[in-house]
Amino acid sequence: MRRTFAKIRGLGFVLWHARHMGYHVLIGLVWAWIMREVWGQFNPKWILTSVVGSLLPDLDHLYYFIGYGRRDSYTKIIFDMLKNRQWRKLALFVAAGHKYNTNLSYHNYYFMIFLALLTAVSSYFDWQAGFILFGAMVGHYLFDIFDDFVQLGQVNASWKRWGRVRKSK
Repeated sequence: MRRTFAKIRGLGFVLWHARHMGYHVLIGLVWAWIMREVWGQFNPKWILTSVVGSLLPDLDHLYYFIGYGRRDSYTKIIFDMLKNRQWRKLALFVAAGHKYNTNLSYHNYYFMIFLALLTAVSSYFDWQAGFILFGAMVGHYLFDIFDDFVQLGQVNASWKRWGRVRKSK
């Protein structure tokens, strides 16, 4: 019984420190709700589309970890914690350190503008699912910029450049 309670407490700890992702989901759901009010109709697929759209931009982190950033010290520490099942330390490390990961390819103003244009094109062609999806992605990036200001006092350096930093040989 005691071990089960400890596991539940540990899961609660990890979920609390992963709440940033929950904020993204809430922003996507609010976006779907606003569009439901604007369009005067409801489609249950919009809920799923908004949740997917609000989480999709963070695939950039996964792409970094298993792709071009796998040799980075930040990634090595994360994989070491995963291998050793240090869930609490991992949750704290990622919650504190993910803002300093400035080498992400798609967390930049240019990609966000591209998504905003896709949102506008979806609106023009009356493609509601695309409007929900791309709008939720833009909401994700806007929240990340706001969160940078709150946590760092400025915008993360990755927002100001196209692509990732190329390492010189």
